[in-house]
Amino acid sequence: MQNETRGVTRWRRSACLAIPAAAAIGGMVTAMMQGALAANLSLTSVPFKLSSKTVAAPNGIGAVMHTVDAGGAKTAAEVGLAKAGLDGICVHATQSVNLPVVGNLGTWSLNISSPAAATPLTPDQLASGAGLQANKLILDAQSLKAATATLNASDTTPNVIGAAADGANIKTTGIQDGTPGQFGLDATGGRTDIKNLNADANGATIAGAITLPDLAIGVAHGDSGC
Repeated sequence: MQNETRGVTRWRRSACLAIPAAAAIGGMVTAMMQGALAANLSLTSVPFKLSSKTVAAPNGIGAVMHTVDAGGAKTAAEVGLAKAGLDGICVHATQSVNLPVVGNLGTWSLNISSPAAATPLTPDQLASGAGLQANKLILDAQSLKAATATLNASDTTPNVIGAAADGANIKTTGIQDGTPGQFGLDATGGRTDIKNLNADANGATIAGAITLPDLAIGVAHGDSGC
């Protein structure tokens, strides 16, 4: 009798363990089949890591200080790219799962990824339409790092550190909520190239369709990245 009881317990626990995976994947089945996520992809309030091997923004970037709700108000940098080409992307989020009756199931990872090209794409290729293409990519990041970043400019439109957060050029990147009088970075005068982008973020939006070749969405027990 004890063995039968343990068997039933294991079956119920296995069913409950499947719930997070089913919930995370179920709503994205169509996207997986088509290899694309529809417009207005939005990840908010849940901390996650975003990484990409190479990013090219033909129209440059803008950045302002921003407040996000991540279990309480926190200050982050809101970075906007009017257009971006990316050589691969990984979004990695973790969450603790605690279910009634069953109890704490520990930490689970959700990974959304599209791999980089077998032969690394150059910024020129990405800017001309190769790789993953996204419009109005907005990222709320508490930490953003890159191996190298080149912010090009022109004589008529130089990079401005300390630009008005609500300036017209910054708004062209997709950032519409910059606070008047606050600090902003206006680097919209030329293409921005970023190598090995890694961001600890609390929010990301894409105000347009993004095509993700070889899209993979997976749920794993523990803190396991792409």
